[in-house]
Amino acid sequence: MVYRYRTNLKKVFLTDSELHQLNERIAKSHCQNFSVYARKVLLNPNMSFITINTDTYDQLVFELRRIGNNINQIARAINQSHLISQEQLQELSKGVSELITGVGKEFQVEVKRLREFHGSH
Repeated sequence: MVYRYRTNLKKVFLTDSELHQLNERIAKSHCQNFSVYARKVLLNPNMSFITINTDTYDQLVFELRRIGNNINQIARAINQSHLISQEQLQELSKGVSELITGVGKEFQVEVKRLREFHGSH
């Protein structure tokens, strides 16, 4: 066996999709092989890790659902008393749906930004 300068071995288990993603990143990095890529990524002194606290998003979604439930209760009461028109009620419902969609999109943008950040290392 050829003398090796690096004598310590580390192993990692990956799912098929993780392996596919890793192979794509190795190809994009133009590294010769996994070992070169792993050393480049793992030993980079500028490598930073970030954690995402989604507690605020979970709380926001919870509050939005509560607001939606409250609007449904108001809608039932209005439908029974006929205080506003059906068009006004639909507009209110549309506004809440747009708000929920906007929050979801904002969350997805943040997730994409973080994936791009991690993908660049």
